[in-house]
Amino acid sequence: MINENTVCSKRIEALKKEIKIYENISDILIFKEEDIFYLTGFYGRNSNSVFLITENGNFLFVNFIYFEEAKNSTRDLNIETILYNDDKNKLIADVLLENKITDVLIQSDFISHCQYLKMENDLRKSGIKSKSIDNPVTKFRVIKDDLEQKLIKKACSLTDKSFDFICSFKYRELLKFSESILAIEMEKFLISNGGDRRSFDFIFANNAGASKPHYSSQNIKINDGLLLMDYGVLFKNYCSDMTRTIFIGNNINNKLKEIYEIVKEAQHTAVDFCREGIRACELDRIARHLISQKGFGKNFGHSLGHGVGIEVHEQPFINSKNEEILKEGMILTIEPGIYIEGLGGIRIEDMVIVRKNKCENLYSSSREIINIC
Repeated sequence: MINENTVCSKRIEALKKEIKIYENISDILIFKEEDIFYLTGFYGRNSNSVFLITENGNFLFVNFIYFEEAKNSTRDLNIETILYNDDKNKLIADVLLENKITDVLIQSDFISHCQYLKMENDLRKSGIKSKSIDNPVTKFRVIKDDLEQKLIKKACSLTDKSFDFICSFKYRELLKFSESILAIEMEKFLISNGGDRRSFDFIFANNAGASKPHYSSQNIKINDGLLLMDYGVLFKNYCSDMTRTIFIGNNINNKLKEIYEIVKEAQHTAVDFCREGIRACELDRIARHLISQKGFGKNFGHSLGHGVGIEVHEQPFINSKNEEILKEGMILTIEPGIYIEGLGGIRIEDMVIVRKNKCENLYSSSREIINIC
């Protein structure tokens, strides 16, 4: 059994050790809410919380709205939860001085430049020197530990079931739905089966709407043709993300069927090559080259994939410019697509865990053409 509190404690210690080596300071202010959750188990969305890690102890500054939740979430950790009202920066400075800390790192990749300057200035007034640090937690979050893999696998398992749910509808039943209502039905199914809530705004795109990769579902009736579905669920604050494209009715455009097979081949090939040691840009190139050879290179305009974890889009980003070498334990999407304006689009997306000599696909849902008629 994985002890979540022990996991958080180990993450904090690993971060302290890392920044001590490179910055010679182990005291740091963390602002990004996903990073705070990763380190403490408390997820205060848009809460303006701050997590202070020091050699003498760890302090979580939260406002009244989140105070009880933060206190309960961190009860079994060595974290003091502190309520702030108006002058949060002054309170942080006071705690630093009480602990005889005169040098501190400030996570600067999440807050605005104005916020950073104000924090820097307020600390300086108290005699505290500060230094910016970008993405201090990213290095750790990009490799998913056993607990994270377990939670993400559960989110993906629920998502797999939901595709079967959609495919269980009869032809005439599907035509009764609008894009938006079918998206709601999907969300209801995911929550009813153990999910917490959707991990992003679902994309349910019928026919020409599917040519827009980030289409917004409309309250318009579903008709014969294609239906692209991009959706996911949150399970204990970890995301899933999956795309399938199905066909509805008997009169399916032959060009769309041709495009489907090309996308399927590109997706299968990229999954087959995904393993530790390959560069992100090389994996992108493999899928892109295959699609380009078939004459649709200009119709595949987005990156091949992205990392998924606490955020639905996080590092590593699988695109043509990212030289990062994939490592075991990374979890990412592989989602090539081809989009034809006025006709529609095809995308197939899976989430995989990078392993030593292969990758582990977290979805079993069919990638073959499914035609409901």
